[in-house]
Amino acid sequence: MKNVESYERLLETLLAMKVALRDTAEPNINRELDKAIAELQHIIEANENSEASHAKALELLGKFLNNLPSIVKLIELLCG
Repeated sequence: MKNVESYERLLETLLAMKVALRDTAEPNINRELDKAIAELQHIIEANENSEASHAKALELLGKFLNNLPSIVKLIELLCG
């Protein structure tokens, strides 16, 4: 159950990021974020606790995090 709680906290964080980036992020960032959110929601709803589900969630999160340099550059441009 501890993993599910961690996934729920991560999901809340990703949803907050989606709101914050909604008008400024590149389409590929939004797509990867949406995929990570959908997979986490599926894992939470199905109460999956397998190694495969953990690996899939981490893989999707990793793809999103690889785009963070773009997000950092965007923030720097906006903040000046």
